[in-house]
Amino acid sequence: MTTHVLFEGEPGVIVDDGDVIIEGVELADLVKRAANAARDADRVELCGGVGVDDAARVIEVIGGGVEVRVNRYGFESLEQVAAYKASFETGEAGGALFLYGATVSTPLARHEGVVVAGVADREALIERVREARGHGVGIVELYGGLGASAAADVRDAVDGALPVGFID
Repeated sequence: MTTHVLFEGEPGVIVDDGDVIIEGVELADLVKRAANAARDADRVELCGGVGVDDAARVIEVIGGGVEVRVNRYGFESLEQVAAYKASFETGEAGGALFLYGATVSTPLARHEGVVVAGVADREALIERVREARGHGVGIVELYGGLGASAAADVRDAVDGALPVGFID
């Protein structure tokens, strides 16, 4: 299954491992980029920062042929997400950490406002999130097959100190 992740950020593909593509887009281009992504992907995953109106437009344009999912946060993360959003708007937020399921784990890679890594197992997941926390990330989002169980592992690894979003 090919998963194409879209987030609002510096335009361009930051990951393409054959199974997962992660691409930054300008919000004005989100629907167009999602439609393009749906041509080659089995699933389109949208960043937790994408609003419900934009997500609904993406779903409407793509139709039923490709699954569209939106990153979500557990209730325990909502206050932290609100604090991150406020600090993001003032330019004070730490970067976002995007982790995705991969056949082979990859080292952390920095891109404009985003740190990203593929993780092949729970051990790599915990290792990457702890390493990224040391670099000051302020929020974690999980993609490409990393769901609620992985999110719980991340919350535990950071003692609940960071908001963790996931695709359910």
